[in-house]
Amino acid sequence: MRKFSITNAALWGFVVGFVCMAAVIIFTGRARNVPMAGYVIDLLGGAVAGAGSFSLLSWIRNLITRAK
Repeated sequence: MRKFSITNAALWGFVVGFVCMAAVIIFTGRARNVPMAGYVIDLLGGAVAGAGSFSLLSWIRNLITRAK
């Protein structure tokens, strides 16, 4: 099996997390009185969480495939 690149997985996770958090913000109808910095922090938080989870999954998969 081919080894996954942790950097590529983190980049994809960053993008997916950003988009998912943007969808949550749009579809939950957050209050308009939230400052713009609050939205930016939420978006970046979702992106970082996505990057961390994707890179962790990639690292675990590489460990499993190397052990076989």
